[in-house]
Amino acid sequence: EECFSPGVLALVAGVFHGVAGPGGVLGVIPAVQLRDPMSAAMYLGMFCLTSTLAMGTFAAFYGTLCQRMAGERQGTGGSEVFWVEVGSAFLSIAVGIVWLALLSTGYLEEVFP
Repeated sequence: EECFSPGVLALVAGVFHGVAGPGGVLGVIPAVQLRDPMSAAMYLGMFCLTSTLAMGTFAAFYGTLCQRMAGERQGTGGSEVFWVEVGSAFLSIAVGIVWLALLSTGYLEEVFP
């Protein structure tokens, strides 16, 4: 019997990644500047809610798109799903490499103003 469902594990991993990344900084710095504790709490709550909704919507869209690309309907699919996942992984790595290259060469602001 599983202790944690995949959904719970995904939620926990997402929260840790969100707090560890720049989203945590972007959420906390403006809240610290607010002098009213109620306003800061409302800001943090809305930041958390909208970030979760945006990421969840993107994940649902991307997951559905990948399933359709792989032809995974009614339990069919198999190796096509694997290759879509491999393609997604390589695309993520490529985006990271391009991002780091642009950042290190100083062209990031020119490409993404």
